[in-house]
Amino acid sequence: MSAREPRGSAADAYGISPQARQRANPFQTILADARDLVCQETRQANTLATPATESQSETKVTDAVISQPARPRRALIIKPSSLGDVVTALPVLRALRRTHPDVHIAWLVSTTCADILRDEPGIDELIYFERKKLGRAWYSPTAMISLLSFRRKLKAGQFDWVIDLQGLARSGIFTRWTGAAVRAGFADAREGAGAFYNYRIAVEAKHTVDRSIGLARALGLDAKPGDMSLSVGPQAGAMAERFCREHSLTRGGYLVCVPPTRWATKLYPVRHWRKVLASLAERVPVVLLGSPNRAEISLCQEVARDMGPGVINAAGQTGLAEMTAVIQTSCGVVCCDSAAKFIAPAVGVPAITLIGPTRTERTGPYLKGRAVVANVPCQGCLKKQCTHTTCMQSISPNEVIDATMEMLDTRQIGK
Repeated sequence: MSAREPRGSAADAYGISPQARQRANPFQTILADARDLVCQETRQANTLATPATESQSETKVTDAVISQPARPRRALIIKPSSLGDVVTALPVLRALRRTHPDVHIAWLVSTTCADILRDEPGIDELIYFERKKLGRAWYSPTAMISLLSFRRKLKAGQFDWVIDLQGLARSGIFTRWTGAAVRAGFADAREGAGAFYNYRIAVEAKHTVDRSIGLARALGLDAKPGDMSLSVGPQAGAMAERFCREHSLTRGGYLVCVPPTRWATKLYPVRHWRKVLASLAERVPVVLLGSPNRAEISLCQEVARDMGPGVINAAGQTGLAEMTAVIQTSCGVVCCDSAAKFIAPAVGVPAITLIGPTRTERTGPYLKGRAVVANVPCQGCLKKQCTHTTCMQSISPNEVIDATMEMLDTRQIGK
């Protein structure tokens, strides 16, 4: 490192000294250049703090007092993934559309999650982020060309507002690439993403949905808890109706169960699932859902094996939009800690979520939802790998059955 380059500079952060820029990987140079562009802005960035609850009457301002941003003409929401997180960001979309009805709204979303937003009438444009492809830009000339094209697309969008709800270095860089006058994100964004914002908003709320609402309100948007709602398009709705006819199901007369989840530590044991399904299927038809992922299909096959006609295994048979429609026409959802716990209430359906290593106060069920939480000392450890997975094993099938039966009783299903 050159003596003229203090530790903590962009060159230090990315391993690129001025002398080495010409021989550096182009992607490294892009990262360093983006960071350099905002180094001077960081000290002057405005920081807002918004109330965690509606009972607090004032917005606290820490640093310089600033006026509300100018009315946007073109706005971009950055929330590429994961699926559940995309759903929890919907209040920002609703608030932006309600407060500024004429604004052009684009959403930067991963190609793996895009289908969940395809029928949203409040979105004018989807900008697709191909994470795996662009991630190869370090060593693939083709991927580097795609990355540069992606950068030009963001700049060409002429956005005057960008709201980064992802809060990672990558999304922060995307925010800066737009050149927007208003670049907003969370003050506690990770990986130094806050350096790319000029509106760094400190939200005291813990739950991910409330954090999105708090950020929106700090920008002068009329955000509400009930804004976490998903739209189901006619094509997906027709598929759900066809699915019901094929399996002799009535609208609101069947239960959806979703055994798969991304973390191994959040999986409910197959033997427990089978006991739960055997009991529930005596009262109401049960539909198993999962993605086309081979592991998810295999898991659902194991859970449904020899369960009889009362359990319908539809794992891998629907896309995201169709899965959402099948959930919407059900009477309720039972799931591990996965996107289903947010999709269900977003389409007006209650969900029972089995919680082990995660924390309900941050990512638990919201609005129409109930959590069955493991009663073990290590609950909420947030570990993705574990040698014993005691937490999920400790949730007894009877606990799940009782919670689900109570939900069915409330909705007068299967009596």
